[in-house]
Amino acid sequence: MLKFNAHLGFQFNEWPFLQRIEAAAAAGFRAVEFPSPYEFDASLLADHLAQHGLPLIQFAAPAGVSKGLAAQHGKEQEFRAGLAQAVRYARTLGCSDVHIMSGVTTRDDAASTFGGNLEYAVKYFEDQGLRPLIEVISAQEVPGYYLSDFDKAQQVLEDFPSVGLILDLYHAQLLTADAAEVLARFYQRTVHVQIADCPGRHQPGTGSMDFPALFAALEQRGYSGWIGCEYRPSGPTVNSLEWLKRLGA
Repeated sequence: MLKFNAHLGFQFNEWPFLQRIEAAAAAGFRAVEFPSPYEFDASLLADHLAQHGLPLIQFAAPAGVSKGLAAQHGKEQEFRAGLAQAVRYARTLGCSDVHIMSGVTTRDDAASTFGGNLEYAVKYFEDQGLRPLIEVISAQEVPGYYLSDFDKAQQVLEDFPSVGLILDLYHAQLLTADAAEVLARFYQRTVHVQIADCPGRHQPGTGSMDFPALFAALEQRGYSGWIGCEYRPSGPTVNSLEWLKRLGA
């Protein structure tokens, strides 16, 4: 059976952040993710997660003000300091998967900067027992985001065998109009899946994506990872979960 986790950056925004953990558990979720835990003490977050029995699936290294630092020329030291902070949080939160966000940039040397920073991050995380993740984020959602196409991601995955892929099927649909093909192409390197319907980025059933077929494809391939609900609820979060109840998940 497929496993779905709450995304606390998108869901349960009716509550202050720490209360979202309790709300997600009350709604029946068995795990959560959120990109940036750094405004809270790591031990406080760990206590809240443990109290409600919710493991943290993945989070991001500090992303600065431009949706990431890895492709940002001149911010290499800030990037490395952020990796060290991410390691400290990962240990306290019991989470071994950390997303390395490329960031928004239009510089011609972004590829070189990104490659050098990612090489450093891969080795550093390997030494710390963590797994670096990347994600393709569409330019429609984040204009200027460096890692915004799957050909770039393919090259990263070829260059760095230990890097895992967060496959966001919403971004895949926006970029290619064929999320199913992207899933088939990248399944072997996918360690986490995220979903939202397209268009609109709301819950499944509000757009035109064929989620029954996508979920069936994941089940047929024996996918055992989590599926993050990274969508904007079209109303109160609890009311947006009817699709999940129908799946029996």
